[in-house]
Parts: sequence; structure tokens; C-alpha cells
Amino acid sequence: MKKALLFLVISISLFSCKEYEEIQFLGLKEVKVNGIKEGSLLLSTKAVFNNPNDFKGKLKSANIYVLLKGDTLAHITHINKITVGPNTNFDVPLSMEVSMDQLQKGLLSNLASLFKKKSVELTFKGNIKVASFGFTQTIPISYKEGIEF
Repeated sequence: MKKALLFLVISISLFSCKEYEEIQFLGLKEVKVNGIKEGSLLLSTKAVFNNPNDFKGKLKSANIYVLLKGDTLAHITHINKITVGPNTNFDVPLSMEVSMDQLQKGLLSNLASLFKKKSVELTFKGNIKVASFGFTQTIPISYKEGIEF
């Protein structure tokens, strides 16, 4: 019994000495236009993060706004729990519906440039919360991506 207690105390001591490193946002990948449904443009992407820690965690929430020239096109909230592995990169799949009315409103001011470029630059701003061993970390997201039509 004493050996088990001693092992437990040593294990906790060693683990508690390890410094927690912040999870890093690496960017977005695979930003895709998936089609149109009932007057909304369907988009999907994957947010890529790196967990440099030796222990796993869980994605608690995502709160990301998709902006076009400062105007909000979509609001992404992710509620599925995702387990974050230790010392690894991980993806968070995100999907959104952008109202064509909002998209056109933002594009009308730049209709001429849209025909020349056939793409728009979307800004993704917000945060993602990850928890591990009672610590919750809010990771800021600020990313720009050109979407081709």
C-alpha cells in the first residue's frame, strides 16, 4: 500500500512539473464551395491546430465569424466534442451556410472586380476552446482565404 501511494505521489509530482504549452492555430485547409441549398452557399473547411503537449485534451467549442469586407456572412459554432491527441496536429471540420443575399450585398460594391478576379477574400475571426486536465485555453482565430468561384 505504501509503495502504491509513493508511486502515485511521484507520478503526480512529475506530471505537475511539466509546463503546459499553448495550442497553436496553424491555419485553414481545404476551403471548399460545396454547392447551393435554398438560397445559401454551402462552404466547408478544416481548421488546423498543433497540440505540443504530452497529454490529450478535448475541443469544447468553436465560435468563428466569416467576414467579407467587414460584413458578417456566417457564424460557425462547433459543438461536437473532438479529442485532441498529444504532440500532434489536429483538424476541426467546420461547415457553414452563407446567405446568397448577404453575399450579393457585399459583392455589389465590387461587382466589377468580381468579374475580373472570379474570387473573393473571406476573413475568419473568432476562437476555439480546448480543455485538458481542468485547464481551458481559448485559441484566437484570425485567417484570410481567397475563395474561387
